[in-house]
Amino acid sequence: MPAQPVAHFTPDRATAAILVLHITAMFGCFMVLGPAFDFPEVLRYPAAERFDLFAGNRVVIQSVYWILTMTGITQILISVLLFHAVRAHHMAAATLSLIFGILTGLCQAFGFGRWVILIPYLVAEADVAGHAETAALLEGAFNHYAGMLVGEHLANICWGIWLVSISLCLLRATDIDRRLAWTGIAMAPLLVLLAGEQIGVSGDVLEPLVDFGFPLLGVWHILLATQLWRRRGAVAFGPLGRGTLALGGVLAIIMIAPSLI
Repeated sequence: MPAQPVAHFTPDRATAAILVLHITAMFGCFMVLGPAFDFPEVLRYPAAERFDLFAGNRVVIQSVYWILTMTGITQILISVLLFHAVRAHHMAAATLSLIFGILTGLCQAFGFGRWVILIPYLVAEADVAGHAETAALLEGAFNHYAGMLVGEHLANICWGIWLVSISLCLLRATDIDRRLAWTGIAMAPLLVLLAGEQIGVSGDVLEPLVDFGFPLLGVWHILLATQLWRRRGAVAFGPLGRGTLALGGVLAIIMIAPSLI
């Protein structure tokens, strides 16, 4: 009987590739938006100032926000693929991870997507005589509703619930490195806490969480991807090696460093 061919690109490896693509796209886009659009401070500017900044660098800003909108789709893909990867369909946590992972992606796509379709239209309308005030009013309303409520507040709450539920699945249904699973559980409340900015929690309190928490979350995605890439069998992940942990530390320093300069 001939030997069975070895599958070089398994579903686990497809999930790993999407995890890396997803988190790389998110952080890469945010790094571009900082100098190109004064992000995230621009979201708190008057509408007229946002219009001017957007119009002055429209091609870059609109393209970057389109990529961010697509990360909502990759978040949904990740949620579905990880749901199957944990082999724990009977667990309540697995179902929660699927539901809230999909909701996270939808909220993020809806929040980011306004910059791709709606805002260019409102910027053009603001240049029409007599339309500037109405365009600014509509942009402000959508900024608070689609951006702050859906794209930030609800998305962060759903993201936190997804992170804790999928980490619990990984902890209970697989032999993934326990340090990685517990780290995901520990970071989940920080995402929910970040949702407090839209209901009055001071940005000065939350800023350190953004500067340090999001880079660590990015490293978590990448380390999970390395575990999935090397997995053998239904549950056999194996521990993270020293080299992988060192790589994670280097990536965290690289992503945190810009906020300290």
